[in-house]
Amino acid sequence: MTSFGAQGTGAEHRESVPNEAVLFYGLAALLVLAPLFLGTWRPLPTMTMELAALALLVGLFLPWQAPARIAESSAGRARPLSRPMRVFLVLLFLLPLTQLLPVPSPLWAELPGRAFYAEAMRLADDRRMGVDWRAISLIPSATEAAWLALLPPLTVFLVAMRLDRERLLALVLVFLGIAALEALLGLIQYGSPALTDSALGTYRNRNHLAGLLEMALPVGLALLAATIGHTRPPHAAGRQGRRRPTLRQRLARFSVTRINQAAVLGALTTAILLGLIFTRSRAGVTLAMVGILLSLLMFSYRLGGRNTYGLIGTFTAVGVGLASLIGLVPVLSRFTYADPFEDGRWKIFDATARAIGEFFPLGSGAGTFVEVLRRFHPASFPGVTINRAHNDYLEWLLEFGLVAGVLILVWLLFYLRQWGRVWKRGEWTLWRFAQVGAGIALLLMMLHTLVDYNLRNTANAMFTAFLAAVFFHRTRNGDGRRLRQHADPVAGVAGPTPDYAIPPENRTNPFGA
Repeated sequence: MTSFGAQGTGAEHRESVPNEAVLFYGLAALLVLAPLFLGTWRPLPTMTMELAALALLVGLFLPWQAPARIAESSAGRARPLSRPMRVFLVLLFLLPLTQLLPVPSPLWAELPGRAFYAEAMRLADDRRMGVDWRAISLIPSATEAAWLALLPPLTVFLVAMRLDRERLLALVLVFLGIAALEALLGLIQYGSPALTDSALGTYRNRNHLAGLLEMALPVGLALLAATIGHTRPPHAAGRQGRRRPTLRQRLARFSVTRINQAAVLGALTTAILLGLIFTRSRAGVTLAMVGILLSLLMFSYRLGGRNTYGLIGTFTAVGVGLASLIGLVPVLSRFTYADPFEDGRWKIFDATARAIGEFFPLGSGAGTFVEVLRRFHPASFPGVTINRAHNDYLEWLLEFGLVAGVLILVWLLFYLRQWGRVWKRGEWTLWRFAQVGAGIALLLMMLHTLVDYNLRNTANAMFTAFLAAVFFHRTRNGDGRRLRQHADPVAGVAGPTPDYAIPPENRTNPFGA
């Protein structure tokens, strides 16, 4: 599998900044440890991940020194984050902190949704009402915990954006390996009815395992499509252009190495799909079908970087993909649970919407959903505690108010704009396939979070952040920069003296007039 890295940008591994190796292995460790201990659900694993993320984040901003020769060779290296993306991340990180700002108690009681609690504390003769200042959030300690929970996914995104393509492709393989192991563990659990009636992996919730696997499925299909029939490294495309492949290149498509890579990726993808089916998650299986359909549309005519096998290969890929979709239709009705309207989600949505109207536009404060919804608890759910809205967008609007809606819209604009950059003409390299697969995975997660709370799970939030970094990753155009530096000294522009300069004693023409 080492040849995947060889198809990157060439000499990144030999000419990388010294701290990138530390960042690479640190990020790999975070991704491997993320799904352990019930998907980092309990407080102790969550705190451990937050401390590890903080240490890695500090290492990211240390003043490392790079040799001059490395600084000059920037082709293929990651470009800095754009200004709009930096502003977006800063606002995302600081938003919970703004809810911890203190305001005078009389003003706090006048904020949207606070009058009910102010009156309750007055009737209870709460001494805290005599305090002159109170935090904007209803429960400051819960808001602090929600702010700390942002550290792991934010660190994963920033570190991954710093790495070069070669290392990111290696981490994509690590991600697929994690998903495949989770799927295999889930299949073993399903085969033991005494343990559970659905695949869980190391997660506490089957829908969270389905969230991981549905993101891994299009990424695995993307790498599989890039591997089948791909015989040329991406940097050779400029030299060969659109030439017809030679007999040697045609035979190289069926080399043992290439077949082994395709077989391994095919096995990983199959295991991921089977594990996803046996989670018995309605949303998971439905989104698996959506992911297969989108992968079919985007990859069927680009096998191996471009349509290596012609129309026959395209029709074969379309046939296999449609057969998979048709086969999943009865699975959706037989192996998943009953009517989605019977589980009460719509009543929770209605209660959350009423709470949003009460606290809009400031929100109740990050991490306060459970306590706030007690006021709006559906009467048809006696004796239970509603811990999540089962819709992350509604929960964000309740806790953060109008600012959450603005950030969601900005994220969608970033996402759509990046598709215009990724989906362009030219040679489809392995990296391009990985980016498209990551883009499909992000879309599936954005759809899944409409009916669940995958992004409230630390592990899945970290995996989503990693795939977002793959999708949004851009590299520097170092070659063009170096070409512009070699200006013509005759034109009066300062520049280095070329090696082929004529010595002064030979510049006089002896045959001149």
